[in-house]
Amino acid sequence: MGRTARIHRSDVLGAARAAFLEGGYAGTTLAQIASRLGVSPAALLRHAPTKQALFETSMGLPPERDLHPLAFLDELEGKEDPRGVLRRVGLAFIPFIQERLREVVAVYLHTKGKSFPLPFDPSQKPTPPQKNLGSLAGYLKRAQRAGRIRVEDPYAAAAAFLGSLHSYVFLGEVVQAFEEPIPMERFLNSLLDVWTRGAVVARRRAS
Repeated sequence: MGRTARIHRSDVLGAARAAFLEGGYAGTTLAQIASRLGVSPAALLRHAPTKQALFETSMGLPPERDLHPLAFLDELEGKEDPRGVLRRVGLAFIPFIQERLREVVAVYLHTKGKSFPLPFDPSQKPTPPQKNLGSLAGYLKRAQRAGRIRVEDPYAAAAAFLGSLHSYVFLGEVVQAFEEPIPMERFLNSLLDVWTRGAVVARRRAS
C-alpha cells in the first residue's frame, strides 16, 4: 500500500479556508478540501476532528495576517505620479476587501446571523481601517504639498477614494447591482479618470 502524502497543518487550513470562502460551510465537503491537497478526507481529520472544527480553525483570524495593505504609501514622498499610485492602491485594496468580506459572510451564514465578526480587534487602536485611511490621507497630503494633486481636504479625499473601492466590492458581491460584470481594471480606469480629469464640464458663459 502507498504511504499517505504528508501535509502540513498550514496547508490544510489554507485549503479549507479557500474552499469555505468559495462554497460556504454547507456547500463545502471534506472531500472537496482534500482534493485541493491531493489527499484523502481522512487525512484532514488528523488536523481537525470534524468539519465544524476545521471551519472554526481555518476561518479564525491568523495573528500574522497583513491587514494594512496600504502601508507602502507611508514610504512615498508625494512627488510620484498620482495616477500610478492611486491605481496601485486600488489593485491592492479591492482584492483585500473582497477576501475580508467573503470571510465575514461565510461566518455570518454559518452562524445563521448570530455572529458578524470584524476581521480585526476593534479595541486595538488604530484599527486596520484607520491605518489604511491614514496612510492614504498622509500620501495625499504630501502629494498636495509637492503640487501633484489639488484637494481641499486630504483626509476627506482619502475617505472618498477608499469609499469608492468599498462600494465597488459591495455593489458587485453583496447586492449584485451590476447587470453586466465590471472588471476591476475597467472600474479603476473610470475612477481614475474622474480623479485626474474630472467628470463635470463647466458651462460656457454666453458672450
